[in-house]
Amino acid sequence: MPALLFCGVVALSSCEKNEQESVNPEFTQGMLSQILADSSKVTSYSFAGKQLSQVNHYHKENGEAETFEKYEYDGTGKLTKASIYAASDNALLTEQKFTYNSKDLLAKTDMAYHNGGKLEYTAYATFEYDEKNNLLKKSLFEVSNDKGEKKEAEATQKSYTTYEILPNGNYAEEKQYVIDGKGKAILFSTTTYSYDTNRNPLHEFAEPGSASSPNNLVASSALIQNGNKTYKYAYAYTYNEQGYPLTQTVVTPTGKSETYSYLYSNQ
Repeated sequence: MPALLFCGVVALSSCEKNEQESVNPEFTQGMLSQILADSSKVTSYSFAGKQLSQVNHYHKENGEAETFEKYEYDGTGKLTKASIYAASDNALLTEQKFTYNSKDLLAKTDMAYHNGGKLEYTAYATFEYDEKNNLLKKSLFEVSNDKGEKKEAEATQKSYTTYEILPNGNYAEEKQYVIDGKGKAILFSTTTYSYDTNRNPLHEFAEPGSASSPNNLVASSALIQNGNKTYKYAYAYTYNEQGYPLTQTVVTPTGKSETYSYLYSNQ
């Protein structure tokens, strides 16, 4: 969710639907309800039916709510708006509005960032897909404001990311490019991913336009071009009988290890 689902607990990323249905029998699996870190609640999820309605984030040490995200949908079930608020005073922090193309794929996300109750800056992202409707490219533009009014014509492209996807729907690689002052694209980083064969509980309600994979991430390696540094993460899981993660242990590039637990609504 706007919180980026990468290189961390929410970096759980799925087999192609038809493939999953042919291999796995029907079963009743509860929705993901909480994520714990060292027995402390760090994230909780609320649903309206099968639609994600709110995500709450908590401080690991004191357990206090820090931020929450709310989601709005249209009559067809497509996500139209996602907003992040500060839990302390309900102040709006960020807002995203989603626009879709004729194929019901996300075409554009308009983003507004607030600070202290005031609009700080705005941006938008556009999306491109392959012939199978897989995400190929995401481009990010920052919008200059004139007396508080957005002028999209004055938008400046800041970066773009390209994606490579495997036949089973998992994202294998992404390359991020930044645009310099002369408008030239410069490769900033290349990240590769590998996965298990089990179900990713976050995939079903991932935001449109996100590089969410149907299976769970087991390793990622990010090469930062400037400085030629590589950052590697490793992920290990235990699973329930339905193949969903019960725990995820993350090993960071520094060797630090942390274990997260996943609770479902039927537990």
